[in-house]
Amino acid sequence: MTQDAPGRLHLVTGNHVDRLPDASRDEARDDGAALADLLRRAEALDARAAAEHSPRLAGPLLVGAALTLVLAALARQSWQLPSRGPGGVADVPQSLLTFLLLAAAACVWAAGRAVRPAETLPSAGTARLWWGLVSGAALVSVAAALSLASYAGTGDRPADLVVRCAVPLVPAVLAGVLAADAGRAARVRAALGTGLVTVPLGGLGWALLSSDGRSTAGLVDVLGMTALAAVAPLLLAVAFVAADRRRR
Repeated sequence: MTQDAPGRLHLVTGNHVDRLPDASRDEARDDGAALADLLRRAEALDARAAAEHSPRLAGPLLVGAALTLVLAALARQSWQLPSRGPGGVADVPQSLLTFLLLAAAACVWAAGRAVRPAETLPSAGTARLWWGLVSGAALVSVAAALSLASYAGTGDRPADLVVRCAVPLVPAVLAGVLAADAGRAARVRAALGTGLVTVPLGGLGWALLSSDGRSTAGLVDVLGMTALAAVAPLLLAVAFVAADRRRR
């Protein structure tokens, strides 16, 4: 055995000189492979964490759009509409009220399926509060829809647009407050869930207003008013609850 340089040995066998394996080079290669594997695993974990904490908006948005279109189309049929008296809405037809309550129940069910509050929110008590909030928003939205319907055929325009904008905005903000400790994705999802109730029912109200035979408003006009009075306030509320206000 001979040594021609520090750290490198040769094995002499007969007339041949064989170089011994370079242990340091093999160890360095193994260390590099292990480091690359660790980096790949870290990137995979980061991607998984980002996917878990980023809100998935496509599902709730599609459900909300479908509900809005279907309910608006149904509301533009020939319904008996309530009248408007000195104190507000009067003589609500039973058939219309039943339709509105069924629509509200469908919206609440869709919101629950989209949000899954028992899994999204931090506790069972918070989930129950969210259900109560969504149910209350549904009842308020039904009352607002009846109010809009009572203006049909009167020649008067609803003058309380600012108040109507608060119907989707306030529940969304409160839902975000309920999910404050569950992360940004949960806040956004909880807030959007209220919009699955308030936006379709808001569109239903504008559709009832336009369903009078003397009205020249079409479905496009109904959707435009829904976007202005329901979708825009909801998006504002979602942006508010999605903001990260932690001190840096």
